[in-house]
Amino acid sequence: MKTLEEFDKILVKVIDETLRYSLGDRTVEIFYEYLKRRGFTLSDIPRDPDFFFEELRAVLEFEDSGMRFRRISGIGVVSIIERTIVEILCRKFGLEFNEKGPIIFSQWIEKIREAYSMKSSNSTLNLVGREVRTIYGKGKHSNSG
Repeated sequence: MKTLEEFDKILVKVIDETLRYSLGDRTVEIFYEYLKRRGFTLSDIPRDPDFFFEELRAVLEFEDSGMRFRRISGIGVVSIIERTIVEILCRKFGLEFNEKGPIIFSQWIEKIREAYSMKSSNSTLNLVGREVRTIYGKGKHSNSG
């Protein structure tokens, strides 16, 4: 389906831009080369985002091992990057993101992909007006604390 291919392209672009902004171009290029040697390319991210971010965590944790006074661990950095990507995608597609606490990245990507697919297939939706829709994680309502 064309709309899902478009979503996947947008997802990869947002991930790439967020990583480059957060970690720097050179670091990201080195990480992509590492993934390529493992047989994983950027086009594989939409099918297996968990593998991508698990590898990023592993690489950043390894780099952390020699730094005693670092304020945020590699795991924490990746969690912040994942949350940022979800927030950017939600904003881009007119969705609200009100989740508090940790998120499961792959679950959020599926929720956003589903909302994108529904929005793209709804021919009566006025995209100029940018409908805002709230999606919730863990079955919580935003007022439930």
